[in-house]
Amino acid sequence: MLSLAHTLISLPLGIYLENPWLILLGAIVVHLLCDMLLHWNIYPNDYPRFPYGLVALDVGGGVVLAALLVGPEIFSLPVLVAIAGGNLPDVLHSLWVIAGGEKNPRRFPRTVNHPFWLHHRIQHETRDVARGLASQIILVTLAILVTLVSPG
Repeated sequence: MLSLAHTLISLPLGIYLENPWLILLGAIVVHLLCDMLLHWNIYPNDYPRFPYGLVALDVGGGVVLAALLVGPEIFSLPVLVAIAGGNLPDVLHSLWVIAGGEKNPRRFPRTVNHPFWLHHRIQHETRDVARGLASQIILVTLAILVTLVSPG
């Protein structure tokens, strides 16, 4: 799932909840649940070089849209934790891949590898952009609506 979608979908947690630990846990759980839905993503292996520009646009676009939605509250601890938690599984997974954990599993203990294998196995990705973006558009729209009717 795109980082933009994970960012915006986790945003209501930072708006409605106050406990940073609960927000972090909730955002991680929501991330994993969203990954189980059919979705499209940027596939770095489809490019001759890592698509840093597309990834930056994806991440930056999510943060900019979140800032437009919540204004100065973007800098509040609950919102920052929600955004971080909503993206944390993908960030950690990417670092694990870069560190060689995917190609050389013996590099890390099983207790380290297992969460990343689980994260990989639950992915329900498609290369069909239209079908893969449908769930993201629906969830992001719902998250935006919930965010806009926030109590603050």
